[in-house]
Amino acid sequence: MGLTTILRGFKVPVAVLDRFFESNGLIPTFGYPPTYDPVFLPGDDKAFSTQDPHSAFLRTKLAATPAGAADTYNQNTLFFIPNREGTAISTHAYVSYAYVMIFCQRQIDVAGELPDKPPPGFAELRSEILGFATEGEEGLLQVAGMQPASDMEGQDPASMLFVVVTDERGYPWKGPFLRKSDRCCDQCPEEFDSWISLREHRREVHGVIRKETALPDDL
Repeated sequence: MGLTTILRGFKVPVAVLDRFFESNGLIPTFGYPPTYDPVFLPGDDKAFSTQDPHSAFLRTKLAATPAGAADTYNQNTLFFIPNREGTAISTHAYVSYAYVMIFCQRQIDVAGELPDKPPPGFAELRSEILGFATEGEEGLLQVAGMQPASDMEGQDPASMLFVVVTDERGYPWKGPFLRKSDRCCDQCPEEFDSWISLREHRREVHGVIRKETALPDDL
């Protein structure tokens, strides 16, 4: 399955990002995407971590900024590495402060879900990570997306918009990746942890019959 993500954040060479991770005691990614499935913290269904320690570390960096990062931004701080089956690994990765994962088709509220203003400390995080670039990596730092294009005057380089595809990374069916509207039944107040559970509820309780393999209309 291919996972498609639209994100706000910045682009960084994998070699540079791995050097940053290693300097902080983390295993380098070697260009392979992380697992995005959430792991909820005991006693708090809103506090979560991901199975990759790298994103968790990035969130602690933002939380430690003097101004502090808003909870929603802190939770949305993830890193992504493009992956397309049958091709070599990507030379670049992305660090996001806001993202939308798309299973098949989805309407997006760009201003609400992908705001163009990064959280406190995010620009500083970008500068810190890029500070691990070494001589000889100038080419990696000059590819498209590393800096705003010439016709994007005023665009914050820490707040650019990207679309990333990662093959063989399944869509995480649990919150917070799902919107509230993805989890709620449209015929009763019930709320569910996954679209699959909601589909079964509609079938068993409300008699809504659809093809088992039908694609969601907005997910």
